[in-house]
Amino acid sequence: MNASRSVTAASIALLALLFTGCAAGASDSGSDEKPESADKPAATQTKEEACDIMVTSLSDLQSLSSVDTSDPNAALAAFKEAQGKVDDAAKQVSNDEVKPSAEDSAAALKGYVDFLDQASSDPANVDVSKMSEHVQALTDSITELSTVCS
Repeated sequence: MNASRSVTAASIALLALLFTGCAAGASDSGSDEKPESADKPAATQTKEEACDIMVTSLSDLQSLSSVDTSDPNAALAAFKEAQGKVDDAAKQVSNDEVKPSAEDSAAALKGYVDFLDQASSDPANVDVSKMSEHVQALTDSITELSTVCS
């Protein structure tokens, strides 16, 4: 259980730091209002509308930096909830320029959360070296999304 707790805590701390920086780096229109397109993809969704959807979901992830890593199950549940929000946001993006990066970010986060889930449930067989691969994939995908949205 200590190995599980250590891997999960380290992973959660790294991911929380990643989101704190990356969500801040994405474009923000300066408005706290959600665009109308947040409820469903618009046929002619602008790049700004698509980016606003993703910025909102990534900004929500900043709260993960306060997750209590001493309780790996609660922390994992918080990450699964956040991953669901990012996935839902990516599904709302229909803009052709933003959609690939949004989908890549959602997929990378899902891969990382799946890794954390496996590490938590089967710590004896977790490949700790994969953590850096997941973190790098997530970093790259969010950086690309930030670039597209800047």
